[in-house]
Amino acid sequence: FRVMVSPHPEPARKPPLIPVELWPMCLAYLKAAAVLRHLPPRDRASLILAADTIVVIDDPRGPLILNKPRHRAHARQMLSTLSGKIHRVITGICLLSAAGHRLSSDQARCRLRKLSPARLEAYLDGGLWKGKAGAYGIQDNADPFVTLLDGDITTVVGLPMKMLQRE
Repeated sequence: FRVMVSPHPEPARKPPLIPVELWPMCLAYLKAAAVLRHLPPRDRASLILAADTIVVIDDPRGPLILNKPRHRAHARQMLSTLSGKIHRVITGICLLSAAGHRLSSDQARCRLRKLSPARLEAYLDGGLWKGKAGAYGIQDNADPFVTLLDGDITTVVGLPMKMLQRE
């Protein structure tokens, strides 16, 4: 197999008519389709696996989706919002080939511990927040934040292996 970064830019917002639970699958499909379009014709029979992960805080006004932070201040805002709260992590996958596609998703519930300003700044200084939905990575040894995991850890990491094996 070969790892490729999808050339598809991540949309800034979810379209209002798409339910939050379907959004990660849509993102995974867009990534996979962009990779397929960029493959040379001889490789277009390949099976492409794409995944995308979002963090969701359920709020009475509607779900708040946290994608990847754009910069340090954005990461600080995300982690402050998540501090001490339960949230959902949803990862969608797309298996795509010239013959068709298959979409699926899995979700887990997590809680981050209440973060002191000093601990938050130390984490931000380390840069581990970069490129991660919700600005944290449960897989990082230096991630002291997650106090509750209800679901598959690989879903939170970004590639739900148990679900993928079923598909």
